Amino acid sequence: MGRGSAGDLARQVAVVLAVVFQTFGSALAPAGADQAAISDANRTLVVPADYAFVIWGPIFVLCLAHAVHQALPAQRRDGLQRRIGWWAAGAFAGNGLWQVVFPREQFVLAQVLLVAALVLAAAALARVVRAAPLTPARTWLVAVPLALLLGWLTDAALVGMATTLVATGVWSSSGTVEAVVGALLLLAGAGIAAAVLRAARPLPAAALLAYAGAVIWGLVAVALNQADDSVLTTGAAVVAALAVAGALAASLPRGRLSPRTA
Repeated sequence: MGRGSAGDLARQVAVVLAVVFQTFGSALAPAGADQAAISDANRTLVVPADYAFVIWGPIFVLCLAHAVHQALPAQRRDGLQRRIGWWAAGAFAGNGLWQVVFPREQFVLAQVLLVAALVLAAAALARVVRAAPLTPARTWLVAVPLALLLGWLTDAALVGMATTLVATGVWSSSGTVEAVVGALLLLAGAGIAAAVLRAARPLPAAALLAYAGAVIWGLVAVALNQADDSVLTTGAAVVAALAVAGALAASLPRGRLSPRTA
């Protein structure tokens, strides 16, 4: 086996292990640790409703499908898999590590891991963008899983920042200043999402919808959860969701409603 083949096999194995770790990493959390309870104990004005976290189900399933696809012998020397593999593995691993660190209430480290996973997932998706146009297989087994993960991490990193500030005593969980900062975080998230959608316009509609849908899903959950606690953050979440929807519409020219073939 040549050096290139060994490196390709190592990449494939790394992606599979990272995805498995991402999917089952919570099993390594301390016994009795409850992520939801820890989040509630450090409640902020931008935390989404509990139902929002069911999005992890589709993320895990799609990422597992991606891991299986890229592990096929036919994908071992694939140029796109070579360009994105280590970046994607890093994103998956960082997400898995967050599930181990956050229940231990290591909030700063957990936030660093979230941001790192976000950056790595963005780097991987950027390389997919450069490979456009995509075949249907690459659309559904590469672009869509990475886009959905990146979309949710966009929300999670900003919400996590607020949680970290509360947990470390930098601010309280209520008050005008906290509401203003929370609103700014939500609007910043919308700005980031709009920039990603603009940069990702060469991708098929399914990938753009996956990214924007994950971001909007989280923002709507924030608006619903904070409706009785903060008019400011609720309003900011609604405005942010509408802004992301507008950016999505602008990124979907007519004739782009199905995956391209190549």
